[in-house]
Amino acid sequence: GPSLSGFGVPDVLRDPVLSVYNSSGTLIATNDNWQSDGNHFIVEANGLTPSSPLEAAIERTLAPGAYTVIVNGKDPTPGIALVELYDISPLSGDAKLENMSTRGSVGTADDVLISGFIIGDVESATVIIRALGPSLASYGVSGVLSNPTLTIYDSSGSAIASNDNWQDNVNWIDIRKNALSPPNPLESALVLRLPAGKYTAIVSGADGGTGNALVEVYHIN
Repeated sequence: GPSLSGFGVPDVLRDPVLSVYNSSGTLIATNDNWQSDGNHFIVEANGLTPSSPLEAAIERTLAPGAYTVIVNGKDPTPGIALVELYDISPLSGDAKLENMSTRGSVGTADDVLISGFIIGDVESATVIIRALGPSLASYGVSGVLSNPTLTIYDSSGSAIASNDNWQDNVNWIDIRKNALSPPNPLESALVLRLPAGKYTAIVSGADGGTGNALVEVYHIN
């Protein structure tokens, strides 16, 4: 939240609160200021200390399953926030991070939906990235983005792939084989074999439209 202003981000969330829910909707962890979390020393030891004491962080060992992380403001003033998920023990145990999904508001110009992901500890990996909009309405999401577009950038800021409608992707059959076909033909998806490194997925409106969208990254192999 507050530390984003140092990167030129306007209207940041002044005091973020972080909450983690399991697949049954039960709250299993929450934090307001990161230094108040019982495992804050592990956050520090892994070089993940938030820049501001008002920012939030949670370290937990989780059983395999689906989880939801929600960020909101401690006060009613809205703002832009960054949610980060780190697997700090990827080589231990049988569980590994397979999918990350982020829902947010897509505006115009710089007010797009941004999702960063890192491929590490391997030479390369295959991922499927999706951008959903219209199909979210069936889950009760209002004001959805009617026609999302998806663009992937590498760590140098170069665009390496883009897609508007997923069935126009030359690898659309691989998306279907992995049971990850977007429900709506106006939604976007890409299959990419990427070397280890940092990447950014940007979701915007194909026609300059705005609304709520979901960006997802799936590790295939």
